[in-house]
Amino acid sequence: MTATIPASEQPGIVRAPRTAGAFHGAGASWAAVAAWGAGLIELAVGAGALTQGGAARGAGIALVALGAGGLAWGAVTLARGRIVVPRTAVAGALAGTAAVVAALAADPVRTSVLAAASAAALLLTIAFACAARVRAASRGRTDAAPPRVWAILVAATLVAGVVTPALGATEAGRNAVPHGEHFVDPGHH
Repeated sequence: MTATIPASEQPGIVRAPRTAGAFHGAGASWAAVAAWGAGLIELAVGAGALTQGGAARGAGIALVALGAGGLAWGAVTLARGRIVVPRTAVAGALAGTAAVVAALAADPVRTSVLAAASAAALLLTIAFACAARVRAASRGRTDAAPPRVWAILVAATLVAGVVTPALGATEAGRNAVPHGEHFVDPGHH
């Protein structure tokens, strides 16, 4: 009679947790949606900083470029169902964090602390997700799985909850016409 060794105790066999199937592909969804949220905040903060001079303008240029890049990266990541160019994305997320902090330091009166903190939190989330992808790739694991609709919806809801007040706190958000108030020409009915 031979004894059987459980798969979890056999050398070289790694057993995936039971919840792995439910969350497989969710990392790319979360990273993509977080990139869209961070990109929108970077664009808003960058647009406000562009109207200033000196270091604020330089940070604004960087934020607009990084924000547009983040939106594009998020779209490609979600379309492919996997995190693309993760090392470059980590560098972009860290550069975005530095640029938003630079904009805040250069013009603390016009740059929202809430917007800067929200952008930094989303960008660091992206950096961690991409670093985890690099680590998984070094171990031979892939993350190419179709994104789960529920993961996209949950991520979008949470990111919207962070991004909406942050956008309202930016220079563009403060100067926007309040909803419900529209320009009406008094001479027309």
